[in-house]
Amino acid sequence: MSSSSLHFSVNIISRKQGRSTVACAAYRSDESLYDERNEREFRFKKHEVKPESFILAPSHAPEWVNDRQRLWNEVEKVEKVWTSQLSREVVVAIPNELNEQQQRDLIESFVKNEFVEKGMVADVCIHRDHTANPHAHIMLTMRPFNEDGSWGSKRPFTGERDEKGRKIFGTNPWDNRENVQLWRDRYQDLVNQEYQRLNIERRIDLRSYEKQGREEIPTVHLGHSVSAMERKAKEEAQQNGVEYRPVTEKAQINQSIQQANEKIKEYNKDFTELDRKIVDFEKKKREIESDLKRSLEKSGYWNQMTDKEKTSVMYVRSRMKEDVTLTVALKCQSQFENWGKSLDKKEEGLRKEIEDIKASKKLYESYIKAPENTLEKDGAQRKLGRLGFSVSNYKEELQKRSVECKKAIESYRSEKEKFVENKERVNDTVQLLKEVTIDQSRILYKNDAKLQELHPQEMDRLLQEFRERGRIIPLDQAKEFIHSHERQSENKQLSVVEQYDKFKKDNQFVVNWERSVQRKEKEAESLRETNPVEYAKMQQDIAKQKEAIAERVKLVKTSIHVLEKTMIAKVREQYPEQNWTQKLNASTARKILKLNEQEKRIVPVGEIMKHVSQDKQKNSSFYQDKFENSRQQNSKEPRKDFEEMYAKNRAKEELMNGIADSVKDLIDDSDKGRKSDIDRVLDENSRKSQSKNRGQGFSR
Repeated sequence: MSSSSLHFSVNIISRKQGRSTVACAAYRSDESLYDERNEREFRFKKHEVKPESFILAPSHAPEWVNDRQRLWNEVEKVEKVWTSQLSREVVVAIPNELNEQQQRDLIESFVKNEFVEKGMVADVCIHRDHTANPHAHIMLTMRPFNEDGSWGSKRPFTGERDEKGRKIFGTNPWDNRENVQLWRDRYQDLVNQEYQRLNIERRIDLRSYEKQGREEIPTVHLGHSVSAMERKAKEEAQQNGVEYRPVTEKAQINQSIQQANEKIKEYNKDFTELDRKIVDFEKKKREIESDLKRSLEKSGYWNQMTDKEKTSVMYVRSRMKEDVTLTVALKCQSQFENWGKSLDKKEEGLRKEIEDIKASKKLYESYIKAPENTLEKDGAQRKLGRLGFSVSNYKEELQKRSVECKKAIESYRSEKEKFVENKERVNDTVQLLKEVTIDQSRILYKNDAKLQELHPQEMDRLLQEFRERGRIIPLDQAKEFIHSHERQSENKQLSVVEQYDKFKKDNQFVVNWERSVQRKEKEAESLRETNPVEYAKMQQDIAKQKEAIAERVKLVKTSIHVLEKTMIAKVREQYPEQNWTQKLNASTARKILKLNEQEKRIVPVGEIMKHVSQDKQKNSSFYQDKFENSRQQNSKEPRKDFEEMYAKNRAKEELMNGIADSVKDLIDDSDKGRKSDIDRVLDENSRKSQSKNRGQGFSR
């Protein structure tokens, strides 16, 4: 038995949209109707087939509702507000297997049961311009009638009032969002019952493809105008003996969707065949790759996810630039918490700026009004200065700061909106991956009761170990394994120097990227005249890349600036009593921190200063001699080990030489008149060297 779908849509006719219910009724019924509110008559081009129209109303409605013109003019009168919702329109496709009487009976039964019995007036028009597309337009009133035939309230008064004495209104059950699905289900059941009664081997399913479990992409509804244009294009193509091609954007989209659906069917056949072959569970689990999307597809979760959940997962993957696991999603969530704190600080700063601008206006006014050479005038001037304004150039400064403040507010709102939208995506991803992680852990460990002792992030660590190395960690050893992994992760965290070096590399990457875009611009320029379409595409791509580069440059420069300050501050903490640290630059700070990280200690200044320029050659020969002696004494050992040791020592020596020279240059000029700790160290080294030379001379 074949299953298909029928069009079913609900929309609101609103005055806010500039629409008139009288005009809508005139078009749908093929009648000429006068609109009293707009003082004009509406008459549209006749349909090819005269619509079958009728009005159905509840028993307590006044007699005049059966007059189409008066009905919708009364609706226009009773709705006073410019944003009023005037009518709810339901458009349903009718099975073309039914004859005209059966079609009318079907629609009449549906309208009476679902709308009229609830108190709505329904203006029904059945269009049959094309035998393959019979459909009904059902215009419904939004406001009920009282028992005396007068208009009622859209939202009933509850009988209660708020703190200010205003009436509290309830909700209108007609406006319940769940009604649409309810009406769709009822119409589906009604049509299928009619098929069954007439022994027609067909059934309809008005649920979305997703709810049906189908992977096809739904097509776009064309509407009567677009359908007419496409029919004309098909006829012309047939007459000219050429292949038909869609002429409207919607039809072109549908053609692309149909082609994609054909590919999906082919892929599904392949997946079905693949799933048939995969019998052994362990084998199937090993085929799951670390890529989350493919993992979810293979395990069946992807098809169960909503479009919103899929979008959320792919957003986290795009942001984090790595395969998404629960651990990665939680890391992303932590980043958003920091982003939120940053936005709070921005908001606080903007509020203060707004308050300062407001306060400055009052102060400047007081300054202007105050007599010359008075305490009041001087006080106002001082206070303006504290707010960052000068009385001599106040108006220009005010205008400049107001414009900057306005731009900052717009930028903040845009960033806040982006933050809120994407934060929800990240939270959705975390929640989804917790559920997926728990389910996959139950499968891997066969519903072992010990899983209850672990939280989802710990389960994710066990799953990662299985994906990466194929190891199934016994649950009685899970806690010990996870703690061991956490300790290793802590040791692997990037230091300040490593972060700084990473962003320096990123900076070079951005420079190369920018040069690449410049080359593309030159290539695009050569196509401006010869291939304008390709030129336009390249320009769009270049514009997107430039925008991405600008954001990346901002991030890299800001990060480098912050890390440079952090490195300098860290060196000052490690050497608190050294005056030269006050003039420390980022380059020298990086070298000092790198040395201390390598040595796993804070190397004393005296030890560093032994490597000033005058001792470089001596230290170099010392390491060379040490290397040769060690090599001769251990000639049986591989030469490579000694070369590595020598290279390591030389690298350390060069690093300390560079630091020593930089520190020596940073000594404050004011300290040169007296001996500093560094000077004393240098003098001590000099005395030891002279004493050694004298001793060697006496021995000779």
